[in-house]
Parts: sequence; C-alpha cells; structure tokens
Amino acid sequence: MKLRDQLVQFNIRNKRTIVISDIHGELTLFKELLEEVAWTEQDILIINGDILDKGPDSLGTMRYIRQLSELENVYVIAGNCDRFFDELEEEWLYTYMNYRHTVAHEFLKQTGTMLDDYRTQKDFAQAVLNQYGDYQQWFRQRPVAIETEDYIFVHAGIEADYLETPKEVALTMPEFYEQTHSCAKTVVVGHYPAANFVEEGLYSHAVKINEERRIIAIDGGNQVKETGQLNALIIEADGTLNTASVDHHPTVMVIQDFEVSYQEPHTFTFPDYAIEVFEGDEYFTFAEHLSSKTQLMVKTEWIKTEEDYHRLKDDYTDYFMDVTVGEEVKLVGKYTGYALIKRNGVVGWVPEEVLDTSY
Repeated sequence: MKLRDQLVQFNIRNKRTIVISDIHGELTLFKELLEEVAWTEQDILIINGDILDKGPDSLGTMRYIRQLSELENVYVIAGNCDRFFDELEEEWLYTYMNYRHTVAHEFLKQTGTMLDDYRTQKDFAQAVLNQYGDYQQWFRQRPVAIETEDYIFVHAGIEADYLETPKEVALTMPEFYEQTHSCAKTVVVGHYPAANFVEEGLYSHAVKINEERRIIAIDGGNQVKETGQLNALIIEADGTLNTASVDHHPTVMVIQDFEVSYQEPHTFTFPDYAIEVFEGDEYFTFAEHLSSKTQLMVKTEWIKTEEDYHRLKDDYTDYFMDVTVGEEVKLVGKYTGYALIKRNGVVGWVPEEVLDTSY
C-alpha cells in the first residue's frame, strides 16, 4: 500500500491548526497540552501518529482520541506504534514486553490475567481482539498522511515521489529531519525525537523547524527520553507558527544567578554512547567520546561500566545553562552537587545551590 491510497486532503488556511504526535499513552499530558494551547472545537486538531505504547494509559488515550475524532475538525494519522493490534502474534512481542509498557500489560491488568493463563500467544491475541477488535479496524482506517495547501503531515517521512511512498516507509522512516525532499510543501513529522537532531551542540526537545529543507520535527521524546516532553505545533490562522509543550518535571525557582563565560556544548544521543574514561572525581570525569573523538567532562554518575568498555548511561549533554534569579525552570534530576534542568525544551546543568527545589 502506498501513501496515495490513504491520503486525506483539505484546506487549513485562515484556520487555527494544532498538530501533536507521539502521545504514547500519556492521556494526562495530552489533556494538559490541549489546555495549554487553548484548543477549541473550532480549531483543526491533527494527531500525527503514535497514540499507543510506552506510556501508562494507552487504552484510555485510545478511547479518548477516538471519541475526539468524531468531531468535524479532528484528524488522526497512522503511526507505527498504533499497529499494536496487528502485531499481537509477532514473535518479538513477549520479549518487547519485558522492557516496554504496552497495551498488552494494560489488558492483562484489566482482565486480572497473566500471559501464562493463555495456552498460546495466538490465544492471547484472540482474547485481546475479542475486546478491542473494533479499535484494530479503526486504526487500520487512519490515513497515512494529510495534505493541505502548504503542508504534508505524515508520521515518519516521505520518499522523493511522496505519493508513491510505501506505507511502511511513511510510518517508520528514521531521521527524516536530516534528509531532503523534493516536495514544494513543508513536511511535518513525528516518530523520531527532535532531541536526536543536535543543533549547536544543544540537547533540545523543542519543535525543530528547518525552513530551507521544509521539514518540521515535532516529537518531543515523550516516554522515550528521560528529559522528554509532549509538543504541539500551532499553525495560526494567519500562517505564523507557534509551539507549546508539557511534561511531568516539577517547576523550581532560581535563587542565584549563574553564568558561564564561554563554552562549546556537546550532546550525544542514543545509541552513540561509547566513551574512554580518564581521571575524575565524584562530580565529573574527563572522558573522550569514541566515535567523534570529542573530549569532555561527563557527570560521573552518567558513566556506566560494561564488561570491556565504558559508556554513557543515557543521552548526555555537557551544556551548563545560564540562569537568572527569579526565573522558573524544570528540574529533571539532582546529582552530586549539580542539577539537570530544562528550559524551553533545552536541557543543561547548573550547580544545585542556585535552585530552590522546595519551590
């Protein structure tokens, strides 16, 4: 099946349009984001794929968005994670369930059963579909893309002849933001966290807009990145662009100014984590990132020792953020002597004493 086979076309000029992707079972955050952008039923709302998987309430999110989709101005695009009901008999499913929260976990909890209660995986799949088969059909009917006067909305990406893009590619293409395309319209995608596209050395979950390549990446890394968020792209009625985001991180107050005179920040994202470790202390360790040959200071708690090498335990930035007394930031975590914070989607470090974490 090609993109052209499941393409919806309509006009959005002179209408306010809100685009959200990669909700991943985060119903609470999704509702918060709708409030944050002051969504009304007069706005066009586009859900750009991946309602399900990873987050705590895929079933609730699925029900809520399906209900919303009955409204005239709400559209839901297919995402790769939304094929869960078609993948219940895949060999990898039970292994995947060992490290990711899925709809299957929610079904088992809801029914008070365990996987061992089902004689075969096929029996388990049938039990799920007996209850949620109508949702399977609903997800199958979602368009692969939406095309408007100036935009193409698709979950992951398009090929050179966008109408001939295979559905599988449209749902799973990696790193589309760093590619080029020949379509005259701007392509809006989710699927791949925007933080993976490092610009100016910064680790940022904010919506990324590349006007030259006509690509906008809106996946905020919700439920994929520890520091992630749920993003919205807002196309105002006059065509101007705005963004908004929400996350679960607590807000804290800055109580001391902190400023770094000069730095060249570095950020490394999954899966490029291998490092060589040199001297260090309880706060930071001098290291070299192997693939890039970059030398940097790594927060000592961020180093994981494997059998024969060292690596970063997760995505890492060595950026120190300038902050001013009285401003509010998001607290991601506290580590020895320092705190990892986020402001406007950008993640960085500050000394712990500059924050009032009781705020």
